[in-house]
Amino acid sequence: MHLRIKKIIVSVMGYFLLMAIFFCLAPPGPAEAAPISRISAAKGLGFMSLVQRWDNKYVKKVVGQKFKNQKEVVGYYTKDWSSDNQSQNSLHNAAENITGVATFSYGLKPSGQLTGSPPKAALQTAWDNNIETLALIHNLSSSGFDRSLIHSVLTDPKLRTETVSSIYQTLIRNGFDGVNIDFENIPAGDRKALNAFMAELRKKLAPDGLKVTISVPAKTWDDPSNGWGAAFDYKKLAESADRIMLMTYDEHYIGGHPGPVASNPWVEKVITYSSGLIPTDKLMLGIGNYGYDWIINSRGYQSVPAKNAIPMAQKYGASIEWDSVNQTPFFYYWKNNQKHVVWFESPESAAFKLNLVNKYDLKGIAIWRLGFESPGFWNLVSDKLNK
Repeated sequence: MHLRIKKIIVSVMGYFLLMAIFFCLAPPGPAEAAPISRISAAKGLGFMSLVQRWDNKYVKKVVGQKFKNQKEVVGYYTKDWSSDNQSQNSLHNAAENITGVATFSYGLKPSGQLTGSPPKAALQTAWDNNIETLALIHNLSSSGFDRSLIHSVLTDPKLRTETVSSIYQTLIRNGFDGVNIDFENIPAGDRKALNAFMAELRKKLAPDGLKVTISVPAKTWDDPSNGWGAAFDYKKLAESADRIMLMTYDEHYIGGHPGPVASNPWVEKVITYSSGLIPTDKLMLGIGNYGYDWIINSRGYQSVPAKNAIPMAQKYGASIEWDSVNQTPFFYYWKNNQKHVVWFESPESAAFKLNLVNKYDLKGIAIWRLGFESPGFWNLVSDKLNK
């Protein structure tokens, strides 16, 4: 019995010695933006947190990869009304093809605090399927993206710090792996302030392995007079962000002239410009799974989820046409003596964009939004991006 006890003691001592050597050789560090675990979020920064941070940094990157050479596939998750389950159903059904989910869950308050609640169903599905979770933070109000609010948050140092702290606490409290910043309609003069915000955000989040991402307007050149995109300094933002999601959609938009939501030549121009300023291993190409229905010679319009476009054409007896220059489908139909035109994204048009992801070796794609995709879309993603 005495010999057996001695063997047990030696084994235990050997285990702790091995663990000590393990951490000395590969200690957790702040430089990597690997996902923080729910264990760490729940238990604080004790021994278990250190163990999990090591696991996140050195193990999870390999174990979590679903395919050998898989591109990242991030889906934006929204609920447009209380019973809207489109994103949840898509996340559940396509989980094997999705590597990350950005939940449209939190807005900004004038105080720098966040408003919103954790999307419990989305988080649970993501955790069950080893999908990275990003809390999307936005400045959207009932009247659109709030320019005055975002100007105050970015330019007031105290508000900026309060907002960064609120984001950090929200991620830790709810077990998110990182954040996706979706600030839009930023005044052109706030360019430096946005850079400062992102730098401060990274400084706060990176030590805990929290990923920093930002969605940016698509640009083919840096126009300082552009009221929508001038505030976004691609090169500077790349210094603070782990991923940059290009919003390569709304080339033709609500209230504008009819045309492709994202023509292939335009998307390629955005890629060639942005990849000269942002490392391609940080670039995510936006795929807009929707379209617009314009009334010709009128300001009338409506958005159309990609999955509804072909059924709409069938309903009105319209023929789907193909624009061979823009690599995009469209159709005309008549209703109430008014002529309509619908431009939309289809699996066929999305295929050209996924080819560009491979051609320019981008990190992956970011899909707006989960639940809008056409039948066959996920098979296309798997075929094109999972090699």
